Amino acid sequence: MNAKRNSLIGIAVAFACLPFLTGNTGGGCGSFTSTSPAPDVTGPWAIQYGTNMTVKVTIGGSVYTQDLGPTGGAVSITHGGKLYAFSVDCNRPEVVCPSEVWPASVRIDQRDATYKHRMWVSIPVQKCNGQTVAPPASECGAGTPNPECKPVCNGTVTTSTADAFGLINEAGSKFDLFLGGGFATNGVNCALLGLSAASAQIVSTGKGTDWQATAFQSGTVKTGFAGGCLWGGAVDPLTGKPEALVLGATLEMSTPFTGTRQ
Repeated sequence: MNAKRNSLIGIAVAFACLPFLTGNTGGGCGSFTSTSPAPDVTGPWAIQYGTNMTVKVTIGGSVYTQDLGPTGGAVSITHGGKLYAFSVDCNRPEVVCPSEVWPASVRIDQRDATYKHRMWVSIPVQKCNGQTVAPPASECGAGTPNPECKPVCNGTVTTSTADAFGLINEAGSKFDLFLGGGFATNGVNCALLGLSAASAQIVSTGKGTDWQATAFQSGTVKTGFAGGCLWGGAVDPLTGKPEALVLGATLEMSTPFTGTRQ
């Protein structure tokens, strides 16, 4: 069973590490098989979030950023001579904002005595209370928020908790946490993208068996969505009404955080 579990974790890490290997953040992926000592991060932690959320919108080769409050808000950009507006509303069950990924208090565990660099944290995940079904042909395809006609949830979407897997780097100075995805609203696929992750510097004391983490600093937690999930469309200056949705765009939302051991 342990071999099967490690194999499954290894596959998950291979996919989860892709954002880190492409330069979005740094370093714990190589420590997956390490058996060297690592700082003890086990136990409850208090998480303090920053007061701002940065939204990065990517359309083709163009990147736009805007700062919002921690609960979201309206974002407007001009691309290709047109005004586009969308809403990042953290109160919507299908929109998981960075400050919602971890609650104010989280519990971390290092359940594998051999591989101390592996860590698990309970985080919110999106859950479909119903079945995933093929969408009606009239509600998917080109020009809709579901261009590939992927299955959608036919019930309500709620948030539950599940374990997220993370890695402490070999030096014990940083961790990367790989966040999962899920479903969104009925008729729209807004699964979290692979770039969703959290990372922070680890402040610690001691070494070896007495190596204790005491704080997390310079942390960043980010979540990402496909642009069609939140876009209201280009605004026609004559009518003031939205035009076609911007499909193929991505949205990355990030918030700084720190952590202290409780």
